[in-house]
Amino acid sequence: SAVEKSTGKEQKITITNDKGRLSQDEIERMVSEAEKYKAEDDANRNRIEAKNGLENYCYSLKGSISSDEVKDKIPADKKETLENAIEDAIKWLDANQSAEKEEYEEKQKALEAVAMPILQEMAGGAGGAPGGMPGGMPDMGGMPGGAPGGAPPADDPAGGPTIEEID
Repeated sequence: SAVEKSTGKEQKITITNDKGRLSQDEIERMVSEAEKYKAEDDANRNRIEAKNGLENYCYSLKGSISSDEVKDKIPADKKETLENAIEDAIKWLDANQSAEKEEYEEKQKALEAVAMPILQEMAGGAGGAPGGMPGGMPDMGGMPGGAPGGAPPADDPAGGPTIEEID
């Protein structure tokens, strides 16, 4: 109750703090919407991870074949074939920013099909190359399996890239 001191008037009052708060219905609606869009968000995350995986593979491959320790060990014709395949993949990436996860994985498998025989031949044919290869191309160890080999590692470090994508 509240009392006005000058007149002595007394009245019962109730103070509530409901202004600006969400009702239980609104909270439940927001939670259900979040659950509804979770699958869509997960699919987008997987699509973006596949895209980033292909892009990283292209650029690490490009950097590796032009590095001093590797560039002279690949025959010129095979190097040109590999460079053209990498450029084609990069152009395709630029033109297909919103492709599906499976399309990115297919493109990566196609690039690996071109790159792996050349790199394996180079690694097997040159004496010093096996020592230089693992340091020069750290990402490629898990890549020969294509999507099955590339997908689980993408799920593990998903914390980092996912946070970057959300921002």
